[in-house]
Amino acid sequence: MRRIIRRKLSGQVLGALLFIIGLSILLGVLLKAWSGVSTSQNFFSDLWANILAEQVNIGSLAILKLTYVTIIGAVFFVLGIVVLGFSRQIFYVSGESVWLQCPYCKNSWRARRAVGWAECPYCRKFVQPQVKKTGT
Repeated sequence: MRRIIRRKLSGQVLGALLFIIGLSILLGVLLKAWSGVSTSQNFFSDLWANILAEQVNIGSLAILKLTYVTIIGAVFFVLGIVVLGFSRQIFYVSGESVWLQCPYCKNSWRARRAVGWAECPYCRKFVQPQVKKTGT
C-alpha cells in the first residue's frame, strides 16, 4: 500500500505563524529574565523566581506578569504544532490493479485504478470503461 500525504497550505501557513509567534514570545521572555539570572549560582530556581516576579509593559496599555506572557507563548507554540500536525491528510492507496473493458471493442486491459473516462489501448476511442475484475 502506498501512502499519499496531502498538505493544506492554509493550515501550514497558520501553524507555522503560530509556532513562530510562540517561539519568539518564549525567547523574549527568556531574554528578559536572563539579565537578572545570568551570573547566579542556582540558575534554574533564580530564573523561575525572576519569571514569577517580573512584569512587562505592553505599549503603556497593559502591565502583564512575565508568567502570563510565558503561558501565552507556550499556548501559541503548542497550538502551532497541533495545527501543523492536523493540516496533513494521509491516504493509503492499495497497489492492486483493476481490469477495465471497452464497451465498443470488448477488449480488456489492466489499469492501476478505475477511471471514469479512459482511452482504450486497442480501438483508441475515448470511452467510459466498465470494471470487470478488481484485486488482481
